[in-house]
Amino acid sequence: MSQQGLLKGDVHVSNPSPEITAQLKGLLPPHPFHIKAEEAAALASQLSISKEQLMVELIPVAREYAAPVVPISNFQVGSCALGESGDLYLGVNMEFVGENLAQTVHSEQSSFANLMIHGERSLVALAVSSEPCGGCRQFLNELAGAQDLRIMIPERPLVSLCDLLPRSFGPRDLGIQAGMLAAVENPIHLPQGADSLVNLAWQAANRAYAPYSHCNAGVALEYQDGQTVSGWYVENAAFNPSLSPLQAALIMGHSLGRSYAQIARAVLVERQGAPVTHAPAFRSLLGSLAPQAELLSFATPPQ
Repeated sequence: MSQQGLLKGDVHVSNPSPEITAQLKGLLPPHPFHIKAEEAAALASQLSISKEQLMVELIPVAREYAAPVVPISNFQVGSCALGESGDLYLGVNMEFVGENLAQTVHSEQSSFANLMIHGERSLVALAVSSEPCGGCRQFLNELAGAQDLRIMIPERPLVSLCDLLPRSFGPRDLGIQAGMLAAVENPIHLPQGADSLVNLAWQAANRAYAPYSHCNAGVALEYQDGQTVSGWYVENAAFNPSLSPLQAALIMGHSLGRSYAQIARAVLVERQGAPVTHAPAFRSLLGSLAPQAELLSFATPPQ
């Protein structure tokens, strides 16, 4: 999938079509959270729509996998991100009953984490059903190249993140020249006696973006059948829209259709001596979601 047309202001996308949604459901596998560029191009061709319209058509497909909680919002949100490789990454909102609302994952954050953990180095465009909330605008403003990010909203002109967040405050205001997807923290030591799951969490921690607290942190989850996922910390200049390493790992587990009840073990590895720690939130959230899971946490010094 080429990204050439996505940087032009004359791109127009229509509302998702129920007919195309039905066709996509028949063409895609279950939990299609990562769609390769060549598959996306084939889908667009088969449906006789543009690559931009395909991203919009995938919003209601993603929405069906959303995980809102009935007593909280009961509101399903879906999104679709385009990486520089041309691959597409779906995202959904996730809510956690019994926890504070700060643990909620927004759909835009979910698409971003999906893209990030698959190794993309740039977020080119994001398709959403309506304008992102203020928190998501601030979160996305942390991107390296945030000024180039384009947002596609059905029946509206293509808009830049700069248009949605004028006079913004971000990493450049705090002397950070790089940004999400472009910068990582200095590595930390591998915990002693580490097994494969601890090693996976440590590798994730060493991919974290934490330029303000310097608390690189990673989480690895192991399910009862042995499948594993990981995620790492992504920090924000405004602090509150940061994405925790556990949230990132849970996003990946959800994208694979895994339930919280299937989590057997969870490991957190973070930097020792940092001014913040993820351990209390890690234990609190997993204590609610997966009380059966074995929880391990390690704090190790920088290398």
